[in-house]
Amino acid sequence: QKRVIVQALKERGKTVAMTGDGVNDILALKEADCSIAMASGSEATRYVSHLVLMDSNFSAMPSVVAEGRRVINNIQRTSTLFLTKTLFVFFLTMFYLFFAKEIGYPFEPSQMILIESFIIGIPATVISFQSNKEKVQGKFILNVLKASLPGALTILFFNIAIWFLAFKE
Repeated sequence: QKRVIVQALKERGKTVAMTGDGVNDILALKEADCSIAMASGSEATRYVSHLVLMDSNFSAMPSVVAEGRRVINNIQRTSTLFLTKTLFVFFLTMFYLFFAKEIGYPFEPSQMILIESFIIGIPATVISFQSNKEKVQGKFILNVLKASLPGALTILFFNIAIWFLAFKE
């Protein structure tokens, strides 16, 4: 019966979490999007669950959820940073490849290492440790693309504008 309830909720588009500690909960735990077992429960239940509460106490759940949100949100933010740089470099390469062959690529590898270290690496490290308990919303890839594409295009626009100003004859 528990499995049928979980299936019915999922058919209605809900995300379902299931907790249990006995063998009778195994089918529902396997069907759920997130399954939580008690450490004091049966061994089979612990094996099929995504998460096992070692002290069999639900009071740990808010901190577990908060940490999960922090990790997901910070990965999303650092991914946006890295993808912005990647898209910018890709678009810039395409521009110089098709429209400015005679000038050549504007950056040397040693300059890119500095850019990656100081503009990408250090900020990404700082972002990864920030506290962020906001609810995770939307699709990960879509969120990252929506945030990184405008930034990459803006950087590209200004780089091309500088190119036109520098080589205007």
